Amino acid sequence: MKRLFREEQGASAIIIAFAMTLILTVSALAIDIGAAYVEVSNAQNAADAIAMSVGMYLPVKQDDEQKKTLIINKAIEYSIKNKVDGFKASDVTFGDLKNGKYTSVTLSVSKISITRLAGIVGVDSINIVKTATVAAVPTGEINGAVPMGINEAAYNHVMETGENEHIRLKVGGGSGDTGFYGFLVLDDSNGNANVLEQWFKFGYPGANSVGEILPVATGNKTSVAKNGSTYRLSQCTHYAGQGGCTPEHYEEECPKIIRVLIYRMVDSRTVEVIGFAAFLLEYTSADDEIQGTFLGVNTGYTDKISDKDFGTYTYRLTG
Repeated sequence: MKRLFREEQGASAIIIAFAMTLILTVSALAIDIGAAYVEVSNAQNAADAIAMSVGMYLPVKQDDEQKKTLIINKAIEYSIKNKVDGFKASDVTFGDLKNGKYTSVTLSVSKISITRLAGIVGVDSINIVKTATVAAVPTGEINGAVPMGINEAAYNHVMETGENEHIRLKVGGGSGDTGFYGFLVLDDSNGNANVLEQWFKFGYPGANSVGEILPVATGNKTSVAKNGSTYRLSQCTHYAGQGGCTPEHYEEECPKIIRVLIYRMVDSRTVEVIGFAAFLLEYTSADDEIQGTFLGVNTGYTDKISDKDFGTYTYRLTG
């Protein structure tokens, strides 16, 4: 009887020891998994922050190695700010190629969560990889527009021909080669020529949004575009000796680049804003036209986007 009791005690001790080991192992794993979960969240937050830091540089031409290098360097810079170790150029992937331009960038962030207790069962670390994708999307709002709108049909005609460089746009209907433009009143003022000229030279000191209804500016405003264009052309100080900003090389904040409204007619006196375009001004001797090239530019972050793409972009996290 005593022998049986001793055997039962021994078996109980083994079971208790096994149970304690199991409990400690599960507890250790739970603690380390919890710590790893925190690291996963940190890695995702870092990936998102790095992605948003480079969104302003999209889209980028497929063969523009200088700008792609800039994006990579900015991503590395922000990885350091977000305490990501070992981030490198191969962690940056350009994607969504459209019309010769990359419109998205995916960033990959890797981290290692060192275990404290799970080493008991041979798990010394947990590898973590998180990604974030930022993409250029058509903007629904811009600041600093000129008081000039282009009919959607005229813009689409230019794009459909594929000849969007060195084009001439006429004031009003006229006999323009590729389209026409009209002057718009961007606020609730009377839109006199002096106000319009100031807006053309320096940009409207406010925001315009898709869906906005604006009145057309009546009367002959040819001098507004002529004086405004001449002034803006004189303000370009970039690429000295190379003709200043051109479609081949330009600074997006150069005064030669104007932001115009794309509209549809509501009636003979009002229009609805449906999007925005960027236009690089070029010299022309004609008083009733402007000449230049449509560009694809990023106008910075805004929470308003558009479902129509006219070449001006903001950016969003898409993955």
